[in-house]
Formats: sequence, C-alpha cells, structure tokens
Amino acid sequence: TAGSLHSNHCKAVAVLAARFQRQAHFLLRTDRDNQDEQILQGNPLLNYLLGAKLYLISKKAHIQRDIEPRIKLLEEELGGKDKCYAIPIGGSDTVGLFGYFDCFIREIIPLIDKLNLGHVVVPISSGGTMEGLALANYFTGNRLRIHAFAVSDNENYFKTHFNGILKELELDHLNQFVNNNSLVDICDSYVGLGYGRMTNEQIDFLHEIIRETGIIFDPVYTGKCLWGLYEELRNKRIDRFPTDGKNILFLHTGGLLGLMNPDFSNQWLLSSNSHANHRIRNWMAL
Repeated sequence: TAGSLHSNHCKAVAVLAARFQRQAHFLLRTDRDNQDEQILQGNPLLNYLLGAKLYLISKKAHIQRDIEPRIKLLEEELGGKDKCYAIPIGGSDTVGLFGYFDCFIREIIPLIDKLNLGHVVVPISSGGTMEGLALANYFTGNRLRIHAFAVSDNENYFKTHFNGILKELELDHLNQFVNNNSLVDICDSYVGLGYGRMTNEQIDFLHEIIRETGIIFDPVYTGKCLWGLYEELRNKRIDRFPTDGKNILFLHTGGLLGLMNPDFSNQWLLSSNSHANHRIRNWMAL
C-alpha cells in the first residue's frame, strides 16, 4: 500500500501484517531520502520496528500516474496477485469502507439515543471514512447527518470518488444523494494552506484546545477538522448545524504520532504564541 511518510493507514496495515505474519511493503511520499536521520520518527519508526519494508517516493507523486503503477510493478515483483494483496491509499475502496461501516454499527448507533446525537463530524483525506459512515447511516435509517471536513482536495474530488465506489458496489441509484448532499455534507472550506499545513491562528487554537482538554489533535487531520467545526459553530452556520437541540459527535480518527513528524513539529513551534523557550528552562546547573 502507499501513503504519506507518516501515514496512519500504513501504520495500521503494518500492525496487522505483523500480527498475521505477513510482510508489509509501503510506498511513502516524502521529500526526504533514506540518509536523512529524521526519517525514522513517529509512524515510520513503528513501521520499521514492525518489520515493514519502506520505499520512499516523491512527495509530489500523483496517485493515478505515479503511485498506482508502482504498486502494480511491486506486486508483480513480489509474485503477482497470488502472493501479494495491494491496498489503495488510505484503504479507501469497496473493502476498506466496511471498517467504518462496522464502526457505525457497533460504536455509534448505541450512542445515538444515549447522547441525543444528530450529527457526526469527521475529517476526510482519501474518502473511505466518510463513505463507510454515510452508507451505514443510510442503510440503518439515516438518523444522523454526516459532515465530512476535507483536509486536502475539494468537494468535487470526494463526490467523484464516492460515486466511483457506489458504482463498484452496484449502488448507482445512490449517486443522486451524493450529488445533492443528502447522503453526506462535504465541507472543503478549511483546507487552508493545504495538506499537513496550518496557519498560526489554527496552531494557536489547537495548543489551547489540547491544554484545556488533554485530548491530542494532530495538525493534518483531526486538528484541521476541529478548527472547521469550531468556525462553523462560531459563525452560527445553522444551515449546517441547526439549533435543533441535537448533539454533535466528533469522530477522532487518530494522528497522535503525526506530531512526531519533524515537518509538523517544527511548524508547530513557529506559531506566534507557541515558542517553547519560555516554558523550557535549563536547570542542569542545579
């Protein structure tokens, strides 16, 4: 499979591969090379310890033009489809979406009445999380409003991907519900500076939230999504979140180890209010 250097998806695959004694191979997008001392931090370090084989490719590698052909080539080198199972980026295909289909059935439905839920908010990057939740919600009675906050790409990209998934599942009749936003509400207003990049204002916001709650959010997925939700509520976007007395469930999809990415941690400390030198003191002389 493939992903960014600090892909949470690849880390999850590495864990399962180790558990079932399978060899994992990852194509990881980065501008760093294998001589860089900062490569093995966060998720890449876990991948390495779990026995995965890592292949570094350009950060600008295009999914269809560059990554998918390389995955196919690697698959052939490893013995073909009889010996190798290729997984798309993010696991966002007709198999992977059932992970969050299962999550909705087992974990979210029992909370709907208990917590008076009306909305589910989730970050999206490759689309599988959103698609699994939206389909599970639809097939169980459409009781919640699914809101997907993009951390990369745009609304049209995710609708196209979702419609492709529906076609593969022979659920083409649901395309109309994707296109008119009734199956899922896709918000692409907070992509901002791009994938894995946040403004100083957003970073300061996350510092405050983490300090006040003790809940860790990352600057790629959950942090940007939380910022989007905050802005929607602050601006009283009642078209998206009506004042109907229903509560909002924010689905935290992980990302803690993404903070160990030097590219993110350096940016994290460059925020106007977050310089660490006034909090970290040298008491070695004592």
